[in-house]
Amino acid sequence: MTAAAPSARGSEIQSVARAASVLGVVVDSPHGLTTTEIAKITGLTVSTVHRLAHTLVSGNLLCRDQGSERFLPGPLLLRLARKALGASGVPEAADVLKELADRTGETASIGMRRGDEVLVLLSVPSTKALRYTGRPGARVPLLESAIGCAIVAFGADPVGQAAEVLTRTGSGSPESWATEIDLLATQFRGYAVLDDPHDPALRAVAAPVVGASEHVRMGVEIQGPASRLPDERLDGLGSVVRAAADALEGLPVSMAFGDF
Repeated sequence: MTAAAPSARGSEIQSVARAASVLGVVVDSPHGLTTTEIAKITGLTVSTVHRLAHTLVSGNLLCRDQGSERFLPGPLLLRLARKALGASGVPEAADVLKELADRTGETASIGMRRGDEVLVLLSVPSTKALRYTGRPGARVPLLESAIGCAIVAFGADPVGQAAEVLTRTGSGSPESWATEIDLLATQFRGYAVLDDPHDPALRAVAAPVVGASEHVRMGVEIQGPASRLPDERLDGLGSVVRAAADALEGLPVSMAFGDF
């Protein structure tokens, strides 16, 4: 499916808008794109893409791989990205995750709500041989994620939100007592506990990251073998995860991944 070619709106300069669309698709591609591929994705003509891409190369915003003729992010774009990353709070967030992983011995991750899913943003793996491997970039159904459960539980209308999600996804009755009880328990404890519905041997403990917005959009969790996260350890582990969530509250990490 191709994206519609950008059009001029109001005072928008069409050539700049088109150049931005070219930059966007190149940045989103893991291995770069050819002129033809960029044209197909953006809906622009090959000749337009050719002119724009070569202009962006001359400005160091893109570069071209000589072997494959694919366009890649250029040195200026990478320098801008590094500067933005440094101001985003992501390095500090990674430090918080590293400390959480070290204290608990389990893989630590930050996730953000995207619709009815949780997008895993950052992960620091456990150093133990038997461990859960975090998957940054993975999308997990909201109520099948400990982070998602924590986000919903501390929202304005937890039971109502859960009912809407379950109805949209067709994954269960919106009147589910089990879901309501789990959300109430999460509110009472201050952290969510979830055994992986696809692998009961995995368990996660998560807490919400409360930002300036009235909507809770982020959470932090640890995940590992259920045998290492038994019921008798949950209160202690929950306190550690909540402390990590508190440390993340003042960091603008959402700015690095897009706001809502």
